[in-house]
Amino acid sequence: MRISGLRYRHFAESTDSNPDKGTKGRDTADKAHSTKFIKYKYRHVENAMVFDTPFGITAIGIVVFLLTYWGYSRWVDRRVWAPDPKRPTPAHMYMDGVEFFPVSRYVLYGFQWNSIAALGPILGPGIALTFGWLPAFLWIIFAALLIGWVQDYSAMFLSVRKEGRSFGPLAYEMLGPTPRRLLLGFLLFYLLLINAAFLFVVATVIDAFAGAFWTLVVLVIAALITGHLLFRVRMPVVQVTLIAVVLLAIGVAIGVIFNWPPPGTLGTAPYTLWYVPLIALLVAGALLPMPRLVTPMNYIAYYTLFPAVLMLAAGALASIFTGIKIQIPAFTSFFGPFGTGPLWPALFVSIACGAISGWHSLVSTGLTSKQIDAETDVRPVGAGAMLSENLVGLTALAAWIVLAPGTATVPANFVKGAVTLVSPLFGGEAVAPALSIFYASYMAGMAVTILTILGRFWRVTMAEVFSGTSLSFLGNRYVATVLGFVLPVAFVLTGSWINIWLYFGGTNQLLAGFALLIVGLYLFSLRKFHWYSTIPGIFMMITTLAAIAWQTIVFATATATPVVIRDGRTVPFFPQQGPLLQLGGPAAVAGVNAFSTVMGAIMFVIGVMMAIYFLRAFARYARQPQPSQA
Repeated sequence: MRISGLRYRHFAESTDSNPDKGTKGRDTADKAHSTKFIKYKYRHVENAMVFDTPFGITAIGIVVFLLTYWGYSRWVDRRVWAPDPKRPTPAHMYMDGVEFFPVSRYVLYGFQWNSIAALGPILGPGIALTFGWLPAFLWIIFAALLIGWVQDYSAMFLSVRKEGRSFGPLAYEMLGPTPRRLLLGFLLFYLLLINAAFLFVVATVIDAFAGAFWTLVVLVIAALITGHLLFRVRMPVVQVTLIAVVLLAIGVAIGVIFNWPPPGTLGTAPYTLWYVPLIALLVAGALLPMPRLVTPMNYIAYYTLFPAVLMLAAGALASIFTGIKIQIPAFTSFFGPFGTGPLWPALFVSIACGAISGWHSLVSTGLTSKQIDAETDVRPVGAGAMLSENLVGLTALAAWIVLAPGTATVPANFVKGAVTLVSPLFGGEAVAPALSIFYASYMAGMAVTILTILGRFWRVTMAEVFSGTSLSFLGNRYVATVLGFVLPVAFVLTGSWINIWLYFGGTNQLLAGFALLIVGLYLFSLRKFHWYSTIPGIFMMITTLAAIAWQTIVFATATATPVVIRDGRTVPFFPQQGPLLQLGGPAAVAGVNAFSTVMGAIMFVIGVMMAIYFLRAFARYARQPQPSQA
């Protein structure tokens, strides 16, 4: 409107400056000038606003996601897996009401989406802005088209065809006992890292927006009520959903009104105090039966996730009218800071869940496959939820790029980007406080719903690793669950969260490579078309091994140089380790970094060994033709 007003004043001045012209002449001049103005206006919108605002990337991304679902995923579904709606699924064959039970595809879609929609697609794009917004955008689009949904959908379908078996048993069947043991060891490191990354972020976000904690408490209460109504009372889904949505709205209102304690009132490291109530919630969630808390919580949290993402998408598409512009360069440099690494491979592990995530294969095979009602539900649940997850990553990117460069180093700043993008649609600054609590709750809810599931996977993995050994007590469900959340906190308090995030991203994407290759190996053994999964699996294996190797070198360098001189001050290699330096001196800093170095080296070696076992398995199946049966 401001631009058109300027053009109108210029037009009025030009016509009034010719008093000798008659009415006819002035009309002719008016029409000519109006035509010029309209052409200029639309050229300006096309050339400036479309490419200077988040509108362009959001519109392109949505089109790609829709075409991928209705085109490529449907083609793979029909040609490769050929779902049979009459074929019994594990949910019906082994129904026990605890892990195996059929769920409506609509409920299960919400469960799957919310179970995979954690902090990866929200924070990853912000970290990737080290290289500019264009590489991040292209990776999200490329992964959405060819990799992300492929893993989620295919791993889920493989598990359904294999009686609901999870990742570990599938690896044992396809690769043998040694790779399975390697995978279990790898999972322990991976789950430790993802728990550490998510716990740190949710604690810092709640510290900045304390009202989000009280909203989170209401979410847990609403989930308990919803689970009881759905699975005990057997109330219809629509009625239960309406009750849950009302409770969620009340929770957000409570968070806005009761935004206590204010930021900065809990000491020098206030976010650490939030770990106590958070761990209490997470331990309870990880121990209770799935229908009691986890399944209903992940389902109803979808009704926070959906409007949050929809509002971000609307804000991004409306940016062409609201004038919210991109503040980040399209491209900066191929080589980022040493701690981050070069664009390849760092970019591909910075954005995890918004592009592809190994965590999704754990959810698809360990949880969702056991709740599939019919094989025809796999594509809308698996592929549909993942492409919705790509939208989460895309809208998060839109929120980050409207903030000043360097903002992504503080996780809670995503809330500021989201409010900047969305607030013009709902009244501007007047609604900013409410929107801040809403998006802080969005981040906290996405993290906590995942962390409860992570606790379950950690507990099961610990039991598998230590059962039958002298350390079998570590596999006790209570001991393992508590350790699963206490150990990550200790790890976070002594490290750099960005480097922990990149370690998590590397192990996460490496796990995705494992899943894609297991699917490819299964299809290859049946002489079915497997390249749609095998090629992405090879790419992810090579890329993530390079990323893990780079971060191992980063921590090794930090170990050799635990402190450096900056501006005349002695500071640690990772600035976030300042409290550790003051508490234990350079030796403590070096010890922590040495542990991180060893952990990275172990994960790299496990990855290389798994790659070798995959090569051997493909060669073995090539020599042993199998009947083409699913």
